[in-house]
Amino acid sequence: MKKQIVLGAFVFLFITNIIFISTTVFYKTKIDEQVFKVYSFEAESTDIKINDGLVIILPNKQIVNGGKMQYVGNKQENIQSYSKTIYLNKQGNKEIVLSNAVSVAGASDGTAFSDVFLLNKNIGEISSEKLFSPDDINIINDNLYFSLDYSTINREKGNITIKLNVKEFNC
Repeated sequence: MKKQIVLGAFVFLFITNIIFISTTVFYKTKIDEQVFKVYSFEAESTDIKINDGLVIILPNKQIVNGGKMQYVGNKQENIQSYSKTIYLNKQGNKEIVLSNAVSVAGASDGTAFSDVFLLNKNIGEISSEKLFSPDDINIINDNLYFSLDYSTINREKGNITIKLNVKEFNC
């Protein structure tokens, strides 16, 4: 009788351990399969400098923080309006990820290039459940761009576009 109790307890513990180990392995595999990627980006041209940009890919959320833009050029025109855009170049087609536009209201003489971007350094941030497809994530390193479109008080339009240097962090 005592042997049957010991054998029963052993069988119970053995089955419990098998269930525990297989559950642990199952969830570890599931966690390992989840995508978690972090990218940083920056760029510099003769007129603007971008730094502190981030792209974060989580299983249920994707975040793009455009970072900060610094005007380093010497344009003397006064700006009436401008837009900052981050986009993915997919075989020549622009797929906009983040964009915001500003119009200088009430100032008929506009605002100088250097002044307007001293106050408005942040490019912006966006998050969603799905900003990028799996194919987009695969090409993000070589195809992410920043564009600054502007119009002056003389109604002249201009554009500064730079390719962003994207680096993937290993998580």
